[in-house]
Amino acid sequence: MMLPGSFLAGLAEEDRAAMAARWTVRQYGRKEMIIAHDEESREVFFVLEGRARATVYSESGRAVAFRDIEPGGIFGELAAIDGRARSASVIALEPSRVASMPDPAFHELVTSRPGLTWALLTHLTLLIRHLTDRVYEFSTLVVRKRLIRELLRLAVDEEDGSPAIRPAPTHFDLASRISTHREAVSREMSALARQGLVEKRGNALILRHPAELERLCASEE
Repeated sequence: MMLPGSFLAGLAEEDRAAMAARWTVRQYGRKEMIIAHDEESREVFFVLEGRARATVYSESGRAVAFRDIEPGGIFGELAAIDGRARSASVIALEPSRVASMPDPAFHELVTSRPGLTWALLTHLTLLIRHLTDRVYEFSTLVVRKRLIRELLRLAVDEEDGSPAIRPAPTHFDLASRISTHREAVSREMSALARQGLVEKRGNALILRHPAELERLCASEE
């Protein structure tokens, strides 16, 4: 099911139908590679079910998660637009149905359908804003503030109004999202738990006092 606000969800029905007529659907298993960093392929991909993660790796092998692609999301479009090698690896986080479209078909649709063109421009604008935020955070914020910002971004309100992340992310996953080491995340998460600001409950991570977490992000400490 496409998520509201996703690339595919924002398209008119006739544009989605035109795309579906030109793509091929494949099933990927958990942790299966969809595209690899620096490979020369040019297809554009769309997540129909499941989730995928775009990741880059440092020279030492440390993973830095760029973004998660949810149902309705698009990836691989940069190589299709500029003809250069892939800028990141993308791996399925869970069993996923993913559609792929050859770049000539993508070019034809983008240049002939204004609604699709505008959706692509909107998507690319969001990517730029996301990257701008990450550059700012990585350059200016200590690990604790980067971690809190990421927790607040990932949280979704439960029925009782409490923000929660389901399933609870591992410390390794959080470290890859904020460009640090698992040990640093474990240390900061323990400190937040001792202050009663986060709580692991079943398979969820509950943010118990989001206003206080936001205050910590804004403080000059």
